[in-house]
Amino acid sequence: MKLRNLMLAGVAALALPAAAQACPAKIGAVLSLTGSYSSFGPPISDASALAVELMSQAGWQAAGCSQLTYVVRDDQTQPSVGVDAARRLIDLDRVAAMVGPISSGVTGPLLSSVTVDAGALVVASASSSPTFTEMARQGKLKGLFFRVQPSDALQAVAAAKLAWDSGLRKIAIVNLNNDWGNNLSRQFAATFVKLGGQITEQVTYNAEQPAYRAEVNRALRGDPQGAYIAASPIDGAKILRDWIALGGPDRYVFPLGMNDSKLVEQVGQQYLKNAWYLTPGAPQPNSRAVFYETYEKRYKFESGKGVGPGRDTGFDAASMIALAMVAANNYTDGKTIAAAMTKVTDPAGTPVMATVEGFKEAIARLKAGGTVRYVGAAGALRHDEFGDVSTPFVGWQVENGNFVQKKNITAEEVAEIKAKTGT
Repeated sequence: MKLRNLMLAGVAALALPAAAQACPAKIGAVLSLTGSYSSFGPPISDASALAVELMSQAGWQAAGCSQLTYVVRDDQTQPSVGVDAARRLIDLDRVAAMVGPISSGVTGPLLSSVTVDAGALVVASASSSPTFTEMARQGKLKGLFFRVQPSDALQAVAAAKLAWDSGLRKIAIVNLNNDWGNNLSRQFAATFVKLGGQITEQVTYNAEQPAYRAEVNRALRGDPQGAYIAASPIDGAKILRDWIALGGPDRYVFPLGMNDSKLVEQVGQQYLKNAWYLTPGAPQPNSRAVFYETYEKRYKFESGKGVGPGRDTGFDAASMIALAMVAANNYTDGKTIAAAMTKVTDPAGTPVMATVEGFKEAIARLKAGGTVRYVGAAGALRHDEFGDVSTPFVGWQVENGNFVQKKNITAEEVAEIKAKTGT
């Protein structure tokens, strides 16, 4: 009798749809838990995991499955490791959608070698290279790639405006020698020159060196008034210490990623009083405040200390994937999930905030066949046909150990400068 029951159970299992057999559903992530971006990866991963926790509390359900889990694999900030991590997520963990890498240098090979061919959706937490826009334009990404933060092509334009508005007319550039750093450097230089400024030196560096005195010496040639430094916080702190030791001027503009309290601690706030930190802004309305309050409570940060690059976008990436699964009533096919992203970010949809109550409403409306306008920590995002977003930007300075918002640059201003300068 027991044998017959087991045989019947086996037949019943075979008759179940693939989605039901795969339950619990999984959202994957490939992030830099170690390596040169290791200061970013763990907190971004925590934010993505928090999104999954809140979705579960809100009663997430798709294709008969009500269990949603989070699986993260370390790319070590290395392309080859990231490619292998993505393969393992897809082949072993049966993940159909994932939060994408931080480094554009990892994301590119991951897309071209693994995820697109496998039909897996990638929503990038931070990768901002314009390369992906061009890949999408050429049809190479097949609608399987979305961003949460804007392309470097926009960020660098905003940084050039920030530098110009701060009174800098002669500036040196020091950037990480990878896709992210080189694209930022090129776009910043082109825009700053078109605005009337001068690039005195453009110096690239390779990551994780013990010191950068030779690079800084080259950057100081030409008597710059300040520096635009595109680096990780770990390397950036070393570069800044060498810059200060060699008598460089204390005026800086930093892109997203350098807005890290650890960098300020390692260099010293007294040396960074004239530094500007650029980040994408969160268009109004947004869930930024409630997200950080929840994040800091969950991970036991003091108020304001849990704020850092990528946390909000990592949270939103996982949240949008989870909601797209509900909208698609599918969590095993990346193409189907990707096609449902528009139902989550519909400008005409019901606005829902990034809270448990907001997620409950979103899940109910999506299950009923409706659409929502997800208002995340990074704002209410809308993707174009290439998976790109446009946002305003914010200039921050450090006061009494805290990042204080000092300047706003609208998305319209960025578009106007880009059109005016032809960059």
